[in-house]
Amino acid sequence: MPPAAAHPYVELVAARAAEPARTWFLSRYEDLDASDYAAVHAGAGRRLGGQSCELTSAEQARLRAANVLLPEGWPLSALGRAALSCRLCELLAPPLHFAVLVKQFRTGDNAERAALLHSLSLFPEPQRFSDLAIDACRSHVQGVFEAIACENPYPARFFPEANFNQLVLKAFFTGVAVRRIEGLPERRTPELARMARAYASERQAAGRSVPDDLDFVTSGASA
Repeated sequence: MPPAAAHPYVELVAARAAEPARTWFLSRYEDLDASDYAAVHAGAGRRLGGQSCELTSAEQARLRAANVLLPEGWPLSALGRAALSCRLCELLAPPLHFAVLVKQFRTGDNAERAALLHSLSLFPEPQRFSDLAIDACRSHVQGVFEAIACENPYPARFFPEANFNQLVLKAFFTGVAVRRIEGLPERRTPELARMARAYASERQAAGRSVPDDLDFVTSGASA
């Protein structure tokens, strides 16, 4: 069984991981030390794999009751990595775990970066990671960009207006449906609408198609 005080994601991983990955993960979570965090975080990819985590209605209800971010559709490895990263935050003082997590983002592979971006809202004082998240929006790796831009509450909560607007424009540019940007309706502004219309005009002038969901950005922008 998962440790009694474990992060809610631990139970989700335990219910889905096959042996021996399940035992490996629970053991590493319970005995995690800052000195082996990087290796365990990396190893979760190979051990837990990329199976998509689809939540049952009962699991969704439990997570909502605990006010925990729903990891709908995350790879199982990302779910495990999120739990491990939250455990690290319990073990280290804020300045130390911040430094370790940023280093892991800088040195990990793209799947590890995506997992950390998925998890940012779970960490203590998540606004500390805003520079890292904004920088991730510049990534040319689609999976890394989508990890911060899509189904992620972090940008809408913590990005300054200019950076949030650039995220939306990049979503158009890379073919990401802007409806996947959580909190976008509340962050629509006249300036964002103007930028979106200008982008559409450039596309039309070049004989290219305009994104189908342009109206989702340009409609209802508050002054």
